[in-house]
Amino acid sequence: MSFWTYFLPALLLFLEVGFPFGLLVPGGDTLLLALGALAGEGRLSLFPLLPLLFLGSYLGHAVGYGLGRTLGQKLLERFPEHLRERAIRLLSRFGPSALLLAPFVPGMRTAVPFLLGTMGFPWLPYLLLAALGSLLWTQGLVLFAYFLGERLPAWLLWPILLLLALLPLLRRKPKA
Repeated sequence: MSFWTYFLPALLLFLEVGFPFGLLVPGGDTLLLALGALAGEGRLSLFPLLPLLFLGSYLGHAVGYGLGRTLGQKLLERFPEHLRERAIRLLSRFGPSALLLAPFVPGMRTAVPFLLGTMGFPWLPYLLLAALGSLLWTQGLVLFAYFLGERLPAWLLWPILLLLALLPLLRRKPKA
């Protein structure tokens, strides 16, 4: 496989997590599940895939935090209102441990690092929690799909992964 086969997914994770326009980058969960399934089928190698994906996510967390620290309020206004409210509720409920959950929630993985930077959350604890969150998200989803890919035939695996990827879209409608 070429260098780009492994580097491009890491770059996509970096863009999705690190920059406010990352909200427009295709979903990282779907990408991680698909890459894990391809590795489980023997089409990709887990090394260098796993370290590069972790690095892309972790560096994205660092950039998002840095943007929040330096540009804070100016960029915050560009986030959709509903996303800012969801992120603030998540931070209020879970505090800094929201960094462990945010990567698993589309949109939150972009907003939470930025908001924590804007709020002036201490750098060292942030980096440690961001590392753990990135590790759990990237390695967890890839390895989950990898083991499914090893054990299930492709005709069964891919519809299951598609269903898992679409689950976040099946939200309950708010009561009026």
